[in-house]
Amino acid sequence: MGFNVEFNSILRSDDYQELTLGQTYSFHKLGSRVFFDNIPIWLTDSHWQVLAEVSIVEQTKQHDCLKGVFRVDYLYSGAEQKCVTDMFIRMYDGMLNPNIYLLSSLQEYSQAKQSGWLERDSLQTEGFIHASPRAKLNRVANKFYTQVESPLLIALNVSKITAPVKWEPATGGLYPHIYGPLNMDAVVDVKPITKNSQGVFDICTDATD
Repeated sequence: MGFNVEFNSILRSDDYQELTLGQTYSFHKLGSRVFFDNIPIWLTDSHWQVLAEVSIVEQTKQHDCLKGVFRVDYLYSGAEQKCVTDMFIRMYDGMLNPNIYLLSSLQEYSQAKQSGWLERDSLQTEGFIHASPRAKLNRVANKFYTQVESPLLIALNVSKITAPVKWEPATGGLYPHIYGPLNMDAVVDVKPITKNSQGVFDICTDATD
């Protein structure tokens, strides 16, 4: 009989203000995902600032909590720390936002609102509806929506979406994919978007929540 085990590659914690190369430290985290033993992973704080590369030397899973010990193999600092931190923020920060986003035409939105569900051809061809983290909205808008009449930005509360939402790799990082029709009562905000004087979308991504 087979079984499924999910693994982590990043340990996030604010418990480690100072670290020493080669030293071991205890850790605990909520969740069922475990780590590979003695294979380097990244240690970051809650804001995705990378602190070190560490190896898990001991771990015990208890109900919905994982406890263990890691060894510090490499410490990050300076420009290298900033570069890797920027990469993590680019790839993962959207997963911390309670909202994900869709771009839509006014016509599509009106039809979905009337029926209560939004469906797209990609459900049949790819198995999911493409959504976006807020940091990627300008890329998506300028690639796919420059010719769309009356485009809209739709904010969705992830906790209200009834279909499974999976964060998966795509161009430039991780994107949320909705594996089923979208229930429209998950919509928490709708606003029109327009091009700037240079003819491109410049969505204020800090103000879309």
